[in-house]
Amino acid sequence: MMLKIAPLLLVFTAVALSGCNDSDDKDPRTGQIRVIHGSPDAPAVNVYVTSDVASRMDEAAAIVDLDYGQSSGYAAFDEGNYDISIRGRLPNGELEVIAIEDFPIAPGEPTTFVAVNPLSAIAGAVVPESSAVPAENEVAIAVFHGATVAGAVDVYVTEAGADISALEPAFTFGFGETVDAGLLPGGTYELQVALAGDAVPVYRSGPVDLAAFGGRKLLITALDVTNDTAAAASPIQLLVAAGDDLVTLLDVSTPAGIKVAHLSPDAALAAGGPVEVYATSDAVGGTVELIDSFGYLDVVPDAASYTVVPPGEYVIDVAPDTGTVGDSVYQSPPLAFDAGRQYTAIAAGRVASAPEFRLMAAEDGNRPIATQASVRVAHAAPAAGDVDIFVTPAGEFSVADVEAGLAGEPLLSAFPFSAIGDYVALDPGLYDIRVVPLSLGVVAINVEALELTPGLVATIAARGPDESDGAPSDFGVVLLT
Repeated sequence: MMLKIAPLLLVFTAVALSGCNDSDDKDPRTGQIRVIHGSPDAPAVNVYVTSDVASRMDEAAAIVDLDYGQSSGYAAFDEGNYDISIRGRLPNGELEVIAIEDFPIAPGEPTTFVAVNPLSAIAGAVVPESSAVPAENEVAIAVFHGATVAGAVDVYVTEAGADISALEPAFTFGFGETVDAGLLPGGTYELQVALAGDAVPVYRSGPVDLAAFGGRKLLITALDVTNDTAAAASPIQLLVAAGDDLVTLLDVSTPAGIKVAHLSPDAALAAGGPVEVYATSDAVGGTVELIDSFGYLDVVPDAASYTVVPPGEYVIDVAPDTGTVGDSVYQSPPLAFDAGRQYTAIAAGRVASAPEFRLMAAEDGNRPIATQASVRVAHAAPAAGDVDIFVTPAGEFSVADVEAGLAGEPLLSAFPFSAIGDYVALDPGLYDIRVVPLSLGVVAINVEALELTPGLVATIAARGPDESDGAPSDFGVVLLT
C-alpha cells in the first residue's frame, strides 16, 4: 500500500541519515541474510549458518559479537536449506538462544531476522523487505514493531513539529507485526508514534531527511531503549536499516545523563571546605552551577542515578564553594555528552600536590544483561600508584594468598592512577576484590563477598584516604551502578 502522509509536508532543515553504501545491489545468484539484535537484556550474539545439522556446533560463526540495537548487514549464501543458530556470548562460553532448522535461502531474496523479547522469552522474527520497487527519488519502507514496552501503536509521518491530534495515522500495528508501508517520496519528514487511539506522541524523531536513500528499501524497527536517561524522553527508539547501513533515531528530546563522584583526597583541604562544580555549554546557554556543594565521597545525584542535561559539548569547572566560576581551580577539556548516553565523571588527584587534580570521565554502558554482571574498575586512589587488581570468587583465596602470589594472574595488571578499565563480563555471584599497590606488595583494598547480581552494571572506583581530616582512615572503594 502507499504510505498515507500527513498534509502540509514542507522543505526544511533536517539531520540527514548518513551512510550510503550501495549494498542494495545484491548478487542475484545468492540469497541474503541480515540479523538485527532486538532482545533488550540478551547478551551480544554470534550467528552460525550451516547446511549440515551434524556440523552445526563445529562451524565458525558467520556473524560475530552482534550487540543489542545493531544490524549485521547482509551476508550472502548460496541457494539451499540452512540451519541458523543464534548463540548468546556468556562470560565463559556460548548459549544457543534461537535455533531455526532447514531455513530456505533462495537467490536474490533478502531476509532479515530480528531477535525480539527479553532473553527469558527470546524469539526470532522473520521480517521481509517492502515489496514496492522505489524510483530514484523514492524509498520503499517496511516497519517492524519489536518494542516490548509498547502494545498497539499509531504511526504518523508528518512535517517536523506537526500536531497529530487532528491527523489520521499512517497505520496502526501491534508488537511483533510488520507493515509494508510502500513508497514514500524522498524528502524530510518527522516520524511520530502514539499509543493506539491516543493521538499523544510517545516518540518523535525530529526532522529526518530520507533523500540520501533515494531508490533504496528501508526497514524501520521499533525497539526498547535500555537506560533511564533515554527513557526520560521515550521508551522506544527506531532503527533504520538500509542494506548494510544502520541509523538509530532516538526521540528528539532525549537528554544526556551524567553523575559526578568526588574522590579527590585533598580538595577540601585546599579549598577550605567543599567545592562547587560549574558546567559551560551552548546547550545550556552559557554557564550553570551543576553542583552547589560537593564534599569528599559525595556522588551527585547518587551512586545509582544520573542528572539529565541537554546533549552537547561541555567544559567543567571546579571552584571553592564560596566562589564563582571565575575562581576555578580546575577546568576540564571539552567533553561531549551525547543524547541517550550516560557518563560518569570522577574528580580525582590532588589540588595541592602530585598527581595533579583531574576529571576522569567515561561513558557508561548501562544495558542490563540477564546472563552476566558487567563490571569495570576506575583507579582514583593517587597514593596507591600503579596497582594489580584481583577479582576472584568469594572465599577462593585469602588476602595472604594474594600477597604470596597464589591467587593467579590479576584481572588488571600494573593498572595506573586515573585509568578507567573496560567492562568485564562476570558470572553472577559473590566475589572478593583485592587491590595491591606495586610499590607496597600488600593488599591496600580488600572487599570480600561483594554480590554481583544478574544484569548489574557497575563501576568499582578505588579511592584513597581523606587527606584533609584523616577520615575515612583507609583505602576503599565507591560502587557506582
